[in-house]
Amino acid sequence: MAGLENSDSSPSVSARQDWSSSLGFVLAAAGSAVGLGNLWGLTYRVALGGGMAFLVLYLVAVVVLGFPLLLAELALGRHTRRSPVLATVAVGGPSWRPLGWLFPLSSALILGYYAVITGWVGRALLAVLQGRLPTDQAGAEAFFLKLSGGWAEGVAYGLVLALTAAVVATGVQQGIERLSRWSMPALLVLLTGLLVWSASLANAPARYEEVLLHWRWSDWLDPHILRQAFSQAFFSLGLGSGAMLAYASHLGPRDPLPRQAAIITVLDTAVGLLAVLIIVPLINTAAVGHHDGAGAVGTLFVAIPLGFASLGSAGPLLMAAFFFLASIAAVTSAVALLEVPVAVAMDRLGWGRARTAWSTVVVAALLGLPALLRTDLLMASHDLFGGVVLIGSGLLLSLLMGWVAPQQLREDLSQLPPPLLRVLLLTLRWVAPLLLGGVLTLSCIEIVQPMLSLGA
Repeated sequence: MAGLENSDSSPSVSARQDWSSSLGFVLAAAGSAVGLGNLWGLTYRVALGGGMAFLVLYLVAVVVLGFPLLLAELALGRHTRRSPVLATVAVGGPSWRPLGWLFPLSSALILGYYAVITGWVGRALLAVLQGRLPTDQAGAEAFFLKLSGGWAEGVAYGLVLALTAAVVATGVQQGIERLSRWSMPALLVLLTGLLVWSASLANAPARYEEVLLHWRWSDWLDPHILRQAFSQAFFSLGLGSGAMLAYASHLGPRDPLPRQAAIITVLDTAVGLLAVLIIVPLINTAAVGHHDGAGAVGTLFVAIPLGFASLGSAGPLLMAAFFFLASIAAVTSAVALLEVPVAVAMDRLGWGRARTAWSTVVVAALLGLPALLRTDLLMASHDLFGGVVLIGSGLLLSLLMGWVAPQQLREDLSQLPPPLLRVLLLTLRWVAPLLLGGVLTLSCIEIVQPMLSLGA
């Protein structure tokens, strides 16, 4: 294992400001994980991807792969107290530098298209507050098309990125942590209130039974459902992007990583499940499938508005609460995505945080222009960077921490009981690489197949 003192010949590492408390870190990390994927991606895949079978496979992916890899990523960040590029070199040597660069590159690319969707969420909230709520399928689709086009879309895109850069530029404690301390409790309160209301709807029991308790034996081994479940677990927990590594680099040596990782995992998973319970009674599965060309985004901007519109006078208020909740989740995740390349640039270039944040967000904005101009490119970017690249990064991370730096992992997680530590290492060395390799193969096949069909 490469020594920290000789890990890299780059400029001096930027000073690290620690989180003010363990709670501040947990809220920030949970905020980075809880994003739009929890609110629309999970519900969309449950509704069209196997119901109970998908949910069970998703939870298995979270426990078997998500939690161990989250723990490994947090351990790497805290141990090195460096940005992703320098952290991977510090424990693995120069040959692992490509993995380190994969983190900021994928984060910047994901931020580019994520900011487009976040802008749509903000515009949807504004439209609802102005009383422009669609009342039928055609109106809902027109509502979505208006959100995803025109000069206002570009303005919203720029405002989202500017807000994200402003938070990151302010610093770890005064920017990221302060945002998370009010946004995460607000999100949980809104979720709980919406759940109480949604579960009380007359059709809720029937919809839960129809969607959540529905499954077929073939679903459990369906390659598409398996891939979707594991991809959802990765994207939901924010694994493979380097965000958790970057956040953990601001932790002190006494922070209880296993407990923190467990809380983050539970919070993130709970938000996703609560969102499913809220949305399922509202949406018509046929309406979701009808707009399948826009993928899960269609669920957020077509099926969900239709569901709220069917509630009469309460619809606009409840829909405004939902899109405000979605805005909170989107911004906290966007902040985490930007923090990754910002941390790398600060360590490599020695720039101040504000200068680095604003310079980096300009690059991310340029990378996101294709997704801004064409919705089909946005969905393709999500499949590639939000699926294949994140899973590939997770695969490499498991090999790094399981085979190259196991001693560092043992030292950082010494508070774990020895049997659990052995299970963790076994997972990182064998279980994670095998499963992730299979999911990565399926993901590549699903992306390449349509291209081959067009060329045939």
